[in-house]
Amino acid sequence: MIFVPIGIGLILGFLLFSFVYILTKRSEKRYIAPVITALAGIFIIVASILLIGGFEGMGFGIIGIGFVVIAIAGLFIFLFKPVNQFSAYQLSVKDKRNLMGIPVVFVLVVAFTIFIS
Repeated sequence: MIFVPIGIGLILGFLLFSFVYILTKRSEKRYIAPVITALAGIFIIVASILLIGGFEGMGFGIIGIGFVVIAIAGLFIFLFKPVNQFSAYQLSVKDKRNLMGIPVVFVLVVAFTIFIS
């Protein structure tokens, strides 16, 4: 059963990472996406220890670990991905659609998580 919180953390971390990456695509500061995702994961882990605590906080801590794993994986991907200078400052139609769809999916995953627990 530990795979459920890990999977939820990976999905939510990927959604946050993708959303921030698309937002920062127009600037040259693409390192912000892994940083914000890692900070969100660390905040979730610290909140699960200090605010929730006990056995209930372990599930949230594992979700936070999923966020940190996605941030580290995204950082390694950015190390080897070249930056395309011509399309770096433009958002495609797919990016604009994803900017609207990713928050909806994020809220649906959180609502589903609350519903099943």
